[in-house]
Amino acid sequence: MNKFSTFYILFILLIPISPINAQYKDCATALEVCGNSPFYIVPTAGIGSADPGVAITCIGQEYNSTWVKWTVMEDGIISFVLTPDSVWQDLDFVVYEPGDEYDCTGKIPIRFMAAGANSGQPPQEWVNCTGPTGLAPGNTDAEELPGCPSGSNNFLAPIEAFAGAEYIMLINEFSQSGLGYTLTFTGSAELSCITGTADPELVKPQVTFAVYPTASTGTIFIRIAGAGIPDNHLSIYNTEGHVVYSNEQLSGTAFQVDLHHLPTGVYVAALSSSNSMQTQRFLITK
Repeated sequence: MNKFSTFYILFILLIPISPINAQYKDCATALEVCGNSPFYIVPTAGIGSADPGVAITCIGQEYNSTWVKWTVMEDGIISFVLTPDSVWQDLDFVVYEPGDEYDCTGKIPIRFMAAGANSGQPPQEWVNCTGPTGLAPGNTDAEELPGCPSGSNNFLAPIEAFAGAEYIMLINEFSQSGLGYTLTFTGSAELSCITGTADPELVKPQVTFAVYPTASTGTIFIRIAGAGIPDNHLSIYNTEGHVVYSNEQLSGTAFQVDLHHLPTGVYVAALSSSNSMQTQRFLITK
């Protein structure tokens, strides 16, 4: 599997992390989701017991794995976003239908995400296969294969779910970077739990932001949500991982950044605080 693993080292220095308990590394001990609130995970290194159900999927094997599970309380659409701390992290996942009572033995994989960077190719060829991933409306595919084949966009089709249905998901932090990610459920299905194994310590306030336009001749605009978090810090990186802009004195919730001095290319804006880091890609054209 061709994956990108060079640039994550820079980001390790930027945020403090608190690994979750290693008990969530097997299907049988999956972290149970109680409700639709987002939560933050930093996986511990390694895996639990090798799961034979992973080997038959395009994922192939586990890397810094975390297992989660949930029950649908009200009919609706299941969609979600896995947002990594670094845009260069490579997250993969498999969603399973387990049958009754979170059955790990007879679980059936229904969504497979293995897309990632293509080694030896320029970032413009695979940038749409890194960063956030998940299930999103408008997508119709049930799997994306390793690398970044034509048509891949790092998102799969949502799931139409009915009350009482159960799901299990394996999340691979393929990059093995030591960084974390946020799981945010965005669909209309109401989620619940039945065994009470959810961990409220994983819920953290998140700072989020938008960059627009996503293709600019040199001026970009930043809009911040959750500005009540006082220690926001904006950095902009090129595809070599070098900082080309930094601002530790952010004020307000909207401002513009002049980047006319930068050459044409793909860049990554990273907004960090003591609790999280969010990243957005954008393109500078001349």
